[in-house]
Amino acid sequence: MAEKSGINVRVVTSSGDGGDQIHIGEEKEEEALKKMISGHPLYELLVENHTNCLKVCMGGERGGDGIGTTTRSTGVSKDNANIKKALANPSSSDLDQFMEAYCNALNKLKEGMEDPLKETSSFINSVRAQLEELTRDSNKIKQTEPN
Repeated sequence: MAEKSGINVRVVTSSGDGGDQIHIGEEKEEEALKKMISGHPLYELLVENHTNCLKVCMGGERGGDGIGTTTRSTGVSKDNANIKKALANPSSSDLDQFMEAYCNALNKLKEGMEDPLKETSSFINSVRAQLEELTRDSNKIKQTEPN
């Protein structure tokens, strides 16, 4: 006998022992769970936070300076307010906790990825400014030198 570990394992059998009916029951349960998740008040925020993480991974939105920079479209306090507002409607407490934790984890991940990108962008901008200054100084020296 298999030990219960909380993990659903699908077994598809071709014998006439009713295994196909168990499989169908699990599919219905999975579909019901998908509907609960997609209908949850925090689902849209979860998708937004996931999209924001992907934007950061791709270098963020392009600023006017041509260097990849990121913008924080939703802050932690705004996300927390959205979470509390969404949870005002009663639903499954386990699912609420999971969705809230997942939203918070994605937001922290996004912020964790943004900080090094901001530091890198700042460094690159500083180096570029120094190079432009050196180039200007070099051009001034060349212009003042007699031929």
